[in-house]
Amino acid sequence: MSIITIVPSIETLPVEILHQIFDNLDVQTILYSIQPVSKLFRSVVNTYNRFVLDLNLISKSSFYLFCLLIHPQNIISLTLSNDERTSDQIDLFILLAHLRQCTGLRSLTLLDIDESQLNFILKRINLNLLNSFSFNIRKYHNRLIETTTALPKLEFSYFGGIPKIPWPINCITKYLTTNNRLNIGDLCTILQCSPHLHTLIMSEIPKGMINNLTSIYFRQIRSLTIKNLSVIIDELELFCLTNTITCVFKIDWCSTNVGW
Repeated sequence: MSIITIVPSIETLPVEILHQIFDNLDVQTILYSIQPVSKLFRSVVNTYNRFVLDLNLISKSSFYLFCLLIHPQNIISLTLSNDERTSDQIDLFILLAHLRQCTGLRSLTLLDIDESQLNFILKRINLNLLNSFSFNIRKYHNRLIETTTALPKLEFSYFGGIPKIPWPINCITKYLTTNNRLNIGDLCTILQCSPHLHTLIMSEIPKGMINNLTSIYFRQIRSLTIKNLSVIIDELELFCLTNTITCVFKIDWCSTNVGW
C-alpha cells in the first residue's frame, strides 16, 4: 500500500495567516517579491487590507507602482510629503487615487502640505474614522484647528508666526503634539478646553511660563514632553516641583545653554 506524502507549502496556509505574515513585511517586499509569485499570492495580496504606506522617501517610479497596485480601501496608514525630494507628491496622489475610497484609513500624515491641498483632502476623507492625523503646513488658517481638533490624536506644525489659536470647547483630543513654540495664552486655552487631553508634547517651554506657573494647571496631563529645554536648573526645579503639575516629565534634548 503506497503512502501519499504531503509536502508542506506556504500556499496551503489560510489567507488570515498569510495576512498576519504580511503585517511584518514592508510594502516593497509584498508587492515586488510576493505578489508576482502566482495567481494565488496575487489574490491574497489584493485582499490584504492593512497596508502601512509611507511615501515620504520612495522614488517616483515606486510611487506610481504603489498607487497602481494598492487599492485605496486597503490602506490603514498613509504618509505623503511635498518636500524637495518628493515635490508635488500630494497632488500626484490626489490625481491617481480616489480619496473617497480610503475607507480603511486610520492614520494620516501630510508633510509640507499647502492649505488648498489640505482642504481638498479634508473634504474627501472621513475624519471620524481617523485615530491619528499629523500635518505641517506652510500657510496656516484658524479654521484648520476647528476642523482637526475633533480627533483623539493630533500633531501639527506650521511655518511663520503663530496666530492666536481658537481652540474649541470640550475638545476630544487626548494626544497633542505641537512642533512650534506656543505662547502662554495658547497653552492655557488648550488646557482649559481639552478635558480629555492626557499626553502633551511641546517643542519648547512657552516664554514666561516658569514665572506664571500658579496660573497654569496641568491637572489632566499624565505625560508631558518638552523636546528642547533651555532653562537654568533652578527654573527646571521650580517647574518640576510646583504642586500644579501632576505629570510624568520627560526631556528629550537639552540645549547647551542650560546652566547646570
